[in-house]
Amino acid sequence: MTFDIPQAAMQISAHILASLKSDSRKVKALAVSEGKQIAHSLARIAELLGTGEISAEEAAMLARVQRHASESVLASLAEVSRVAAHKAVFRGLKGIVSRIDGVIGVPLIATALRS
Repeated sequence: MTFDIPQAAMQISAHILASLKSDSRKVKALAVSEGKQIAHSLARIAELLGTGEISAEEAAMLARVQRHASESVLASLAEVSRVAAHKAVFRGLKGIVSRIDGVIGVPLIATALRS
């Protein structure tokens, strides 16, 4: 029930950056940082789900919380609007949904994307 966190982080970051279409070093650094944070959070959620410490419903809620937190972090930059941040994080998660949900065995990311 594990996945390659660095690879997932790189994929998420790449999708976020492509969505934001910014050359700003600050935006790039923050996108990479958020990609890593999302990947680590998803790995921890998957671990808790796998051990039975949380239910699938709780896991989906935690994934949504991480999604919203990452949107807020990106939107805190002057050059990134809330709408652009939402789209960027959505695209970052959408880019890894099938791979991570396949490893976890439940539609964790797919559920977080619907909310």
